[in-house]
Amino acid sequence: MSEVTGSFLRVENLLWPGVVTLISGMQLAKFAVNVGVQRKKHKVPYPATSGEPAFERAFRAQMNTLEFHPIFMACLWTSSIFFHPGVTAGVGLVYIYSRRRYFNAYCQSVEGRIPEFLLGVKCLQIMLVTGMAGLITVGLRHYTGIDLASIIHSYISKVLPIN
Repeated sequence: MSEVTGSFLRVENLLWPGVVTLISGMQLAKFAVNVGVQRKKHKVPYPATSGEPAFERAFRAQMNTLEFHPIFMACLWTSSIFFHPGVTAGVGLVYIYSRRRYFNAYCQSVEGRIPEFLLGVKCLQIMLVTGMAGLITVGLRHYTGIDLASIIHSYISKVLPIN
């Protein structure tokens, strides 16, 4: 274990991001099954990816979720390791929830997916920012000796004194 992370980077601390990762994998599998059901229902032969509009919407919802999955994983794990695993896992669960609603909405209508898509993007933005903040904090501490987290904590405790 590195001096920078100390005892924070223990396997127990990564439990919830691991759970979120597995849930997202199960979600991807469920979406694939749903697309298979639509393919069978609308008699869309393999390897075709077009046909009945209901099948095409389900297929696009699955593909879009799959396309965003590497971004989600990168943000989830960077933020979990360098910021806070519990907070990040919570945001990750909201992201998974938004993708479920996105999939269902997209299967109904193309326009209906937008609010759920935007919620998912907000979750990714939060994890991206917290991951970057964590990386910067750890990098500054390791390479310059500046403990940004302590400086911010000290400032906050002066501004918002808690007895």
